[in-house]
Amino acid sequence: MKVFIMTDLEGVSGVNGGADTVGNKIKNIDASCRLLTEEVNSSVEGLAAAGAKEIVVVDGHGGSNSILIEHLHPAAQLITTASGGGLHMVGCGIDKSFDAAVQLGTHAMMGVTDGFLNHTFNSHAVVNMFLNGEAIGEIGVCSMMASYFSVPTILVSGDHAACREAKEFLGTIETVETKKSINRYSTINRNPETVRAELKAKSQAALKNLKKFKAKKLKGPFELKVELMCPNMADDAQKRGAERLNHNTVLYRSNDFIDLWAQRNGWAPGIHNKYFGI
Repeated sequence: MKVFIMTDLEGVSGVNGGADTVGNKIKNIDASCRLLTEEVNSSVEGLAAAGAKEIVVVDGHGGSNSILIEHLHPAAQLITTASGGGLHMVGCGIDKSFDAAVQLGTHAMMGVTDGFLNHTFNSHAVVNMFLNGEAIGEIGVCSMMASYFSVPTILVSGDHAACREAKEFLGTIETVETKKSINRYSTINRNPETVRAELKAKSQAALKNLKKFKAKKLKGPFELKVELMCPNMADDAQKRGAERLNHNTVLYRSNDFIDLWAQRNGWAPGIHNKYFGI
């Protein structure tokens, strides 16, 4: 079996930030990278024990320099990328050859009151994002990208708000709660060793019971409404083809989810099909 792991950093036990920024700045970055790598290793160990023969891990936080490759589990391969051409998991290689997807270290979407460093892709730009009228964050977008290739997401780890979001969006999903967020900047962290043990056990159990997980299929047509922080951001989006709804809100339309997301990242409609051969 082949598994695709998408990682972020905010949802790892022990990672902390501060109220000195409106963004999602990580304070203890060196320790955080080590903590993330250990959580990834625990999940990889469980997946390998369940029969995974190929495990691809994407360093998905910021500039893609958060996973310590010299300490990464030998059963895993690491993809480092700045943005995947703005197409996130698609640009990083997710395709129909994978049997399952996992998301580690996740955070909740912008707009919730109890999610640690919650944001939606860009904490300095996106206020809210809605897919066909329903709020969606990074967990949902990544799940949809995997589902596009009929790959089910089987496990999500992160703070309690991220785990709640995953359950609400996906329904049947294994989750590992790494910490409980008191507010956007304060958390009660579980012991890292306890979290790692649970990650290993639940990763193994989820892959062994792969048939119970289904790729979430939402049918088009799709509309993605994005509320931006400043009018000039909407100006830029409008110049790239987005429909302007008001001073800071734009709308994208497509019958294809990946095309929809490509448009959001400045691609001309339909170009992604030729570029990625999908």
